[in-house]
Amino acid sequence: MKLRTYIPAIFLIICIYQCTGSKTPEAQSIQWLYSIDSARGAALQQNKPIMIDFMAEWCPPCKAMEDSTFNQSSVIKISHQFITLRIDVDKQPDVAIAYNGNARKYGGVGIPNLLFLTPDNEKIKHVIGYYNAEQLIAVMDSALQQFSEMQ
Repeated sequence: MKLRTYIPAIFLIICIYQCTGSKTPEAQSIQWLYSIDSARGAALQQNKPIMIDFMAEWCPPCKAMEDSTFNQSSVIKISHQFITLRIDVDKQPDVAIAYNGNARKYGGVGIPNLLFLTPDNEKIKHVIGYYNAEQLIAVMDSALQQFSEMQ
């Protein structure tokens, strides 16, 4: 009789632990900032390069990167070495224009595109188009290497 009483309680405890246990939000997704000023301030304070993702909600390759690249644990892990900034070219056109991150329909280079900057706003690397996780990690590694050489 007592065993029947404890089984649901034990099951509930196990479920709660598995749902909230050892995972942290940082381990589950890239922690994007949405303000260039906030990103530059954080980059200066932490001496990290900035990775800017120029994108738009209507952009199929941007959505594909969100669904199949930016959610990969290996990409999330390396993203912690950057200050990550996401700029929607429709919502922040002034930033997109200033950094040549606009979509082609606005006269820019096209999206998705990723721009890597030093905390002092110097360009490290700029890539355009869809990248899978393995390709993006190679680009991010290269940007980190170049950043360390610029120091």
